[in-house]
Amino acid sequence: MDIKNHNTKRENPVTRKWLRIAVFIAVFVGIVLMVFRYFGFVSKTIYEESVSHLTEVFHQSDNMLRELTDKNLTYLHMWGENLQDISNEDEIRDHIKKAQEAAGFLDFFFLSADGNYKRATGENGYLGLQENIEEEIRQGKDVITNVAVPGKSQLLVFATPRAHGIYQGFEYDAIAIAYENSDIVDVLDISAFNGNAQSFIAHPDGRVVVDHSSKSWGNVYNFFGVLREHSDMSENEINELSDKFKAGRTGAMLLNLDGRNYYLIYEKSDIQDWIFLGLVRADIVNSSLNSLQRSTIFLVSVVVFCIAAFFISLIIQKGRTDLRKKDTEILYRDELFQKLSMNVEDVFLMLDAKTYQADYVSPNVEKLLGITVEQISKDIRVLGKLHPPECEDPYKNYLEEIQVHEQRERDFEYVHMKTGERRRFHNIAMGSEVNGKKKYILVMSDRTSDWKMNQALSEAVRAAETANKAKSTFLSNMSHDIRTPMNAIIGFTTLAVSNIDDKKRVRDYLGKILSSSNHLLSLINDILDMSRIESGKIHLEETEVSLSDVLHDLKTIISGQIHAKQLELYMDAMDVTNENVYCDKTRLNQVLLNLLSNAVKFTPAGGTVSVRIRQYPGKVKGSELYEIRVKDNGIGMSQEFVQKIFSPFERERTSTVSRIQGTGLGMAITKNIVDMMGGTIEVQTEQGKGTEFIVRLSFRIQSEHQRIEKIAELEGLKALVVDDDFNTCDSVTKMLVRVGMRSEWTLSGREAVLRARQSVELGDAFHAYIIDWRLPDMNGIEVTRQIRSLGDDTPIIILTAYDWSDIEAEAKAAGVTAFCAKPLFMSDIRETLMTAIGQSQSESEDSILPEAGSDFRGRCILLVEDNELNSEIAVELLNEYGFLVDTAENGAEAVEKVKNSKPGNYDLVLMDVQMPIMNGYEATRQIRALDDPALAGITILAMTANAFDEDRKEALECGMDGFLSKPIDIEELISILHAHLLD
Repeated sequence: MDIKNHNTKRENPVTRKWLRIAVFIAVFVGIVLMVFRYFGFVSKTIYEESVSHLTEVFHQSDNMLRELTDKNLTYLHMWGENLQDISNEDEIRDHIKKAQEAAGFLDFFFLSADGNYKRATGENGYLGLQENIEEEIRQGKDVITNVAVPGKSQLLVFATPRAHGIYQGFEYDAIAIAYENSDIVDVLDISAFNGNAQSFIAHPDGRVVVDHSSKSWGNVYNFFGVLREHSDMSENEINELSDKFKAGRTGAMLLNLDGRNYYLIYEKSDIQDWIFLGLVRADIVNSSLNSLQRSTIFLVSVVVFCIAAFFISLIIQKGRTDLRKKDTEILYRDELFQKLSMNVEDVFLMLDAKTYQADYVSPNVEKLLGITVEQISKDIRVLGKLHPPECEDPYKNYLEEIQVHEQRERDFEYVHMKTGERRRFHNIAMGSEVNGKKKYILVMSDRTSDWKMNQALSEAVRAAETANKAKSTFLSNMSHDIRTPMNAIIGFTTLAVSNIDDKKRVRDYLGKILSSSNHLLSLINDILDMSRIESGKIHLEETEVSLSDVLHDLKTIISGQIHAKQLELYMDAMDVTNENVYCDKTRLNQVLLNLLSNAVKFTPAGGTVSVRIRQYPGKVKGSELYEIRVKDNGIGMSQEFVQKIFSPFERERTSTVSRIQGTGLGMAITKNIVDMMGGTIEVQTEQGKGTEFIVRLSFRIQSEHQRIEKIAELEGLKALVVDDDFNTCDSVTKMLVRVGMRSEWTLSGREAVLRARQSVELGDAFHAYIIDWRLPDMNGIEVTRQIRSLGDDTPIIILTAYDWSDIEAEAKAAGVTAFCAKPLFMSDIRETLMTAIGQSQSESEDSILPEAGSDFRGRCILLVEDNELNSEIAVELLNEYGFLVDTAENGAEAVEKVKNSKPGNYDLVLMDVQMPIMNGYEATRQIRALDDPALAGITILAMTANAFDEDRKEALECGMDGFLSKPIDIEELISILHAHLLD
């Protein structure tokens, strides 16, 4: 139903007619309500006046009973005192007779506490007391109670206690007088209402003491019995009245007895626990007031109807005016609502709760949903597309649970029926009631733009969280990784200082320090690479790598930890025919160091750690598959933890592991690196027995750099391999065959000596021995001694995974020719054999500095460096290559020195970037701005710890010719100097 039709209906005369009828009905109902309200007011007033009057009447009767009671008890006290002074029985009887005539009581009793009595005339008997008065008599209390004497009507007895009285031999505890019930009734006679009032004296439990009723209910012994038999009161109401009696309350109520209304007045009496009850028929009490009420109501009704007629006429007139005004306002509002609805992102609908027909649909529904008003009006089920498809009648199922005045909200996704665009809507469904009919009001708001904005914000937050997490993870891991090479640097530096006079050892230690330093530098470069940290990705950089160098450097770095924990380290290379490959050396080192560090960390003292590399055929031409196994016999892991070992921050919680420091990041990063390198990693472990990690990586081989492996001098000669490990014997034997030798092997040192003796005796002597240092039956040095004792001077090479410096002197004395470190690669055995037969190239170990390749003597460099220690190192290194070095402490001093120099005085400037007074960038700009072209064009190389791409770019933009990052890489420095000074 659109708004135009809605307005038309409001202007219909039929509608106006019904509106006037509704006004008349409303006024009439108002008048009736006023009359009934007045009637109720009058009835209430009559009731209150009647109750007040009856209460006063019955209160007077209660006072009369109280006076009678007080008088009789006073008489009893007085007579009791008089009787104590009279001892003659005749006088006693005479005194009692006079008292009876004066007071009018029925009988006099000498009464025992148990109810037995003796009259003054001497008759004995027993009073049927309704209550046990013995306790009150014993306590000296006055008693008033009902009694029954055989042959007589019910009596009311007044008794007062007397101490140790005796009459005619009868011991009595009290004296008492009795009245018949009719005598008491005469005293309580209520003259009001023409004698139609009835009264009762009763106990709280309903037992009647005095019955002053019309006898229409017979003798009343219990008032509640009358109510149960003759009234329409429920048992609960009777019990509530009983509770009021027991609480001693005073009040009034209107009740029905035998079909007639009675006023019941009840009042707590001052006599014992009695309740005074009064009953009067309501029509008798209200006879005069009812007539007044009817007259008043008639008069008031006439006045009210006259006033109502006047106001109705005013209302009708006013209604006509207001209707015209309201119709105009509604017309304006409908027009305004229609205009607004066309310019908002909300669709409004009103549905009938029973038929689900649309009573109203806002005109913008076609724009927002692609559904016309007519389509929705014909079949509301088209809106079912706004709800889950699994519901047969989803809209009905969704709405019918909503109650009136209840509101429910939900979000849903909708495809525009015409454009096909996916939109997000927020639906508010409300239950309402219009003209007694339940309606559903729906407001569907298009929240697509808000949803898109929230999605963008959520993605931005997720990206920021991912970046922060990646940064934290990376830095935490780097903190762990940096300590390993730092330990090696510090340890070997200490050893070098301790052995400063042993040139050979110091050179070896310095080489190891340099190796660890290069690894540390590569890690620091990763930390400084902010682009990797921000994106959470590490880019692989493939370079030429020697697997032999990788494993030997790894052994050097980890040896300090191995020695500190007193562990055994075994490193072997099996069937590695291509040791020169292309890969990211830093990442490979990081993987192996993580695995090996963990093995050392979780293996107790005296344990064993092994690293074994084996080559397998690759699946891609030009690449080979390398399997690296890192094994320990440490504490192992549970199978439950193995499932999540590669998750970040996961550590197994055991009493042993909890004492070992770690972030739980090493394995997660190791797994990520292996994945990036296209490899796999798996773990085999058992608690208490150890763990083995198996890494498989595919590397491109350096086929263009493969050397001729055969050694002509050894071709056809025989060699003996001695090692207690079969795999090592097999691998070394294969390598010896590749260099052209015939090879045999044995697992025992004693057997090796026996074979050496046999070979000499048979004239087919061995030409080389490769013996493991640590054999189970006899170590390699002892085997060497026994072979040398045969007169055999064949080269003997000792294989070992340990530092042989401590045994070198003993080994040389025993006849060892050379040492070869495990793991043994083809290059290692070839170089060792060449050295053993005296065919190796001359050693150039006097310096660990790289060869310059050119003569730099006479070349002068201006070194601009504010750090004194860095300046000293740079000067010493440059002097080693023949450079003359002049220094400047800041950029301003450097500009002055260049400005005041002559062309050719300085061949090159090494310019630090971050310096006080003037930085390197500004100093370069000022030098480039000098008037002398020869001085302004001098070669300037940046030398800085800022190694980011933007730093390189800024250096080139300010006029520098090259870029060197700190700490200085000697090979890179010499290469750049060679390029700028000699090429």
